[in-house]
Amino acid sequence: MTSIFPKEAKIISFINMKGGVGKTTLTKDLGYFLATQRNYKILFIDLDPQSNLTQSFFRKFGYHQENLLDIVDIEAEDDSILEVSSYTSGKKTIGSDISIQKLFKPGVISHLKKDDCLLKLNEYISIIPGTLKAIFSERNSNIENHLFNYINQTKLKEDFDFIFIDCPPTYSNYTISALITSDYFITPSKPDAYSVLGIEMLHEVVKRVKEEHQVYFTNKSLKSLGVIFTELAPYSKGYSDQVHEIKTSSKIQELNIHFFENHFVYNSYIPKRAEYFISDSSSSTKNDLIVLTDEFERRFSEIE
Repeated sequence: MTSIFPKEAKIISFINMKGGVGKTTLTKDLGYFLATQRNYKILFIDLDPQSNLTQSFFRKFGYHQENLLDIVDIEAEDDSILEVSSYTSGKKTIGSDISIQKLFKPGVISHLKKDDCLLKLNEYISIIPGTLKAIFSERNSNIENHLFNYINQTKLKEDFDFIFIDCPPTYSNYTISALITSDYFITPSKPDAYSVLGIEMLHEVVKRVKEEHQVYFTNKSLKSLGVIFTELAPYSKGYSDQVHEIKTSSKIQELNIHFFENHFVYNSYIPKRAEYFISDSSSSTKNDLIVLTDEFERRFSEIE
């Protein structure tokens, strides 16, 4: 399939101020489907300190982060990629020191090259890996523009159709970094009693970021693509009342929020296997992912 979008990536933050809503899983499975089934070129950026997105793709494609595993049989040709056998997995994997940590070191980042932080996994999928070694809790406003500057100076938007940013579930320098870089944001949300509060908090954060960092939004906007409900059991009717209550909440209606008609349906294999991707399975949830992806593509023609 040929891309229906202009050859400049749309940058989308997947974000919710509440954790445990299936944010990372939605990011990886929606992006992976677009890459493998629709032939879009996708760059994933892992800004979540848990680095679960990175772990999933590394296990899937046979990589590991250096210094995080006991290794033997080192066969190195350069300083960034090492081919190793690990005791933990028993399989030969490729070790890499490429990570977002290099991007968020204090100081000037103009010396960074594209491949210093970006790892190409195949023709359609690349990732800026997160790392468990990164100090995400450190407060340093001087690094907030590093991601924005890196993408611009390396002209990454010309190389991809979509750039998906998996954001941390907290308000931090890294949240700001993601939002000032993004063109859009998506809000994954579980249909529970706390969803209204989480959605409302996020929109307050977005409003604050846009007000305090106006220079980044001079030539672009930061638009909400909408809320995608997650973690719903297949064919379950039990959540319909909660979904209705959230959509009709007076606070939500004041924000004029769009809700996706299709949901990201729960799959029991996802929490058991980091390398599991719905697109590669025969699960019934693959059909749910197909219709959600269709709606995701249509959403751009509605919002622009």
